[in-house]
Amino acid sequence: MGNTHQGLVVWTAKPHGAQLHSALKSLLWLNSQARCEPISEHEVGFPCHQVSDLTGKQKQALASMFPHHYGHAVRLIIAQGASVNPHERLFRAVHVWMAERGIPFSKSHEAGLPQKWERLGDLVVINKASFSNDAWQKTLHSEVGHSSNLWERVARALGGERLAQQAHIMDNALRSPQLKLLHGAATWVEFLDHGVHFGFDAAQVMFSSGNITERHRIGSISMEGETVVDAYAGAGYYTLPMLVRSDAALVHACEMNPASIEALNWAARKNDVGSRLLIHPGDNQTTLPMLTGVADRCHLGLLPSSEGVWQHALACLKPTGGRLHVHMNVPKAEIESWKSQTLNRLSDLAKKIGRQWDIEAEHLERVKSYSPGVIHVVLDVKCTAASAA
Repeated sequence: MGNTHQGLVVWTAKPHGAQLHSALKSLLWLNSQARCEPISEHEVGFPCHQVSDLTGKQKQALASMFPHHYGHAVRLIIAQGASVNPHERLFRAVHVWMAERGIPFSKSHEAGLPQKWERLGDLVVINKASFSNDAWQKTLHSEVGHSSNLWERVARALGGERLAQQAHIMDNALRSPQLKLLHGAATWVEFLDHGVHFGFDAAQVMFSSGNITERHRIGSISMEGETVVDAYAGAGYYTLPMLVRSDAALVHACEMNPASIEALNWAARKNDVGSRLLIHPGDNQTTLPMLTGVADRCHLGLLPSSEGVWQHALACLKPTGGRLHVHMNVPKAEIESWKSQTLNRLSDLAKKIGRQWDIEAEHLERVKSYSPGVIHVVLDVKCTAASAA
């Protein structure tokens, strides 16, 4: 049984019941899971899907969607079975907002609704394409004074309290996000994931929730007693799981974005791991050489490629060897050949810095599709002192 919630029932005289049922079904409002107790032998009521915070004005707007000769009245009931499908909740929230303003809901409007989004705490982030087609541009221009109410409903339909729109990540050294806040007062977010507290300004820090499986995988690897170098720490996307869940003895976090460093310091306090975290501000081409020979493990979490610091990362490992976690975007058809080429390249670089190591792949993780035909992968590499001939 679903959670109890307020739902709509549209009532009409029985002779008009079939017509009203057909109209509600065509609008996708009919809630077949809800129950409706009869109130008279002359009327029939049809439960509709949940509409939150229903006001008298909204009732009138909903009623106006049906021909007057149905003779219906709109009343509130207690129903069961609220939709758990966020796409369906979004569709209905937008549909009601438009109905209140007498705007026809077209196929073009439906096509412009977000198909994907991220939730960062209570902040929902939709992509640039959402609500951007001609139909939506015309509607938002004509209803500019009411758009904030729309954004509030979209946020709630998608499980949040605030709403922002994300463009592409800027192609600069800081990987700066381009974020426009549509509803809410600020872009700082906080949330708990797998026992790890995260906090950051989403307008200044890049944070991909799509890599959650890899974040959890890294946090499940025991690093007890290890010193780790995170070459691209950011706001602690992998640094924090390695400290909190993997129990690393010490993590050296290299990061050049001041906003990410601020977030990482906040999270270190929140997770009570500050005594095991050393942050190295600045370009890692400068900071990594300062960490030569200290690490049991080095994490290389930059996309599309971290190859520019592979030699520095190998030098960070202790002379006896250690492990690398190499992130890369790779064409799906080339993953196996890329793995072999990467191991050969790392072997060459190790020799260049005087490390006589056997270098082998421990594991290759296919994290997610990055773009059509391209996969985000992580190669776990083990480096050990070469066996005597």
